[in-house]
Amino acid sequence: MLNSISTADITFCIKTIHRPWSCHRLVQSLREQIADPTIVVVDDGRPELRFSAKYAETAKHCTVINLDRHDVGVGVGRNAAIDAAQTEYIFLLDDDHVVTADFHIDRVCEYFTTNELDILAVRQGGGGRPTMLSPLMNGKRIWMHRGEKKRVGTVAWCDMVSNAFLARKETIATLRWDEALKTYEHWEFFYRASHLANLQIAVATDCSVVHAHVAGTGYRDLRGRAKFRAMGLRKHGFHSLRYPGGQIVRA
Repeated sequence: MLNSISTADITFCIKTIHRPWSCHRLVQSLREQIADPTIVVVDDGRPELRFSAKYAETAKHCTVINLDRHDVGVGVGRNAAIDAAQTEYIFLLDDDHVVTADFHIDRVCEYFTTNELDILAVRQGGGGRPTMLSPLMNGKRIWMHRGEKKRVGTVAWCDMVSNAFLARKETIATLRWDEALKTYEHWEFFYRASHLANLQIAVATDCSVVHAHVAGTGYRDLRGRAKFRAMGLRKHGFHSLRYPGGQIVRA
């Protein structure tokens, strides 16, 4: 069994763009639930829409990295946040998450060490369930579907989890997000983590954050760029992706 983990060993890493109020809400919720959390925020938004400009008092409680270039993308931003962390562990969060008493971070830390995991996520309200990534059609299509490899109590092993997870900094700094993928990066990151790096990935199904989505200024346009999904598919030799609901998209 690994040594125990406390919140003092964790940096909470947040990448944000054009949702300053949402980022402020997340930081405030972390501070309400955790005593003196270490927080890194990476912001690649326009100067007038930056978290640190809109909420300077809240930003004082974080290490804020305002990137010089607008819209560097999720990959570059998250990698910058991980690289800035000075602790052994990181906890990744999206800027539209809210931490409540249902987070149970002490429980997450215990599960992580007890089960010798590489990535342990929490639920996102009704989402963030254990998900598998299964190749179909002689490896030409990737199928994203609900499922798990095994379960011990409330911990379920799988291929893909939510963007609210605990991991060693070294593990994620080695794996990294593909910086060419400004969006649609999620499945590609976890495909490499589960199928290529063979990491032990699981969800603590009794722990969660709230996913309180905010469609910030221009945010929908920044996220909805299907060319980056196509890039990720072609990178791994897939011609299409099947979503849990049955929708099929092609590269």
